[in-house]
Amino acid sequence: MKDILKEMKKKIDLMIDLAYSAIKFSIREIADETSKIEKRIHELVFLLNLQIIQTQAGGFKEAKALEPIVVMGYSIDKISDALADIARVVYINSDISEFTQLFWDEVPEPIVKITVNENCDFIGMNRRDVHFRSKYGVDLIAIKRQDEWLFEKDNVIQVHDILIIKGEIESIKQLKALAYDNEKFSFNIDNVEEEADFDLANPEILDYIQVLKKDYVLITDISETMVELALAALFFNSYEVAEDVLEMEDILDGLNINFEKDLLEFAHLVDSPRSLTGIMRIVFSCEGIADAAAHIAENIIEGFEPHIILQKAIEETPEIVVRETISSDSYFKDKTYKQLQNQKYKRGFHIIALKREDKWIYSFKSDFLFEVGDLLIGLGPKETVDQWRSCVHPDFSKEEK
Repeated sequence: MKDILKEMKKKIDLMIDLAYSAIKFSIREIADETSKIEKRIHELVFLLNLQIIQTQAGGFKEAKALEPIVVMGYSIDKISDALADIARVVYINSDISEFTQLFWDEVPEPIVKITVNENCDFIGMNRRDVHFRSKYGVDLIAIKRQDEWLFEKDNVIQVHDILIIKGEIESIKQLKALAYDNEKFSFNIDNVEEEADFDLANPEILDYIQVLKKDYVLITDISETMVELALAALFFNSYEVAEDVLEMEDILDGLNINFEKDLLEFAHLVDSPRSLTGIMRIVFSCEGIADAAAHIAENIIEGFEPHIILQKAIEETPEIVVRETISSDSYFKDKTYKQLQNQKYKRGFHIIALKREDKWIYSFKSDFLFEVGDLLIGLGPKETVDQWRSCVHPDFSKEEK
């Protein structure tokens, strides 16, 4: 059961990256890989339920203890369905990438391509051994080599490979320099230029796009954050984190309604309103993801205890979600977001959300200033979690140790 749960967690993390990569670049091969993982998660849920039936011979009390595992399996299954639907949008609107690329640098962790050129240090290295997240602060999602897409962790990186990576913009720029990729940021994989659907020279269209992109970025980011926080709430048995998830669901519901209204109003300015179908489906799928995450949180609020098998499975996954408050002696105190991109503070962690008083913040401009009392939700490699927490709240980390 532990091995099944570990694989489910890893698969859903990968699916999130693949689904958004598929629509960012309009690549059907990536969408197909997402669908393969969806089928594997269906198999894992079946195997998980089978294991529960085979190993559970006790009464009601013993069966009740397994409820968190059942809920996690059900919720991850629903999340995988929604992510596969997002990826399949490339078959509905092959030009969906035009919309998602309009604001690539405004999402917290954009997905971009980098070309590996000669003299790059990790040419000839197994991608697993490069430690992209802990060393460079990015995730390597896939590799394009000539006409082939590579998704396995044991692929060896070669010169002229195109890497699809996800990370904060400063980390991406640093990796781009290390790969000797001197070209401007581009999302064109196959060098085929298509006529644009949106006339950005039209001031009315541009105004609508500005409104839509703001809510779209929040909707996609909050739904992804909710998944990580819901699983973290299960791991830490945290009532507070579960409440955070439910609070985010309320925010997301309002954003979805506003977005749908704005998109319908925008349709009259587009030559072919059908081209907006994919955007609507993505937002609808994000709502499904949020609902599944909220289902996990609701059960925690109702008081069930996480099973030891579930805790062990999450402990053995490579990345961890951490909830920490900036203290008066924090290295984060009075630092800008740009300053915190320094690896001595970053430690491979990405701040996925911040709560200041009663307000949640999900994206940060370079001059955003961090303050004492800010509650940070960070996601990063397990091997550097202690160093990251020490930077955020030194005294608390010392007490815990």
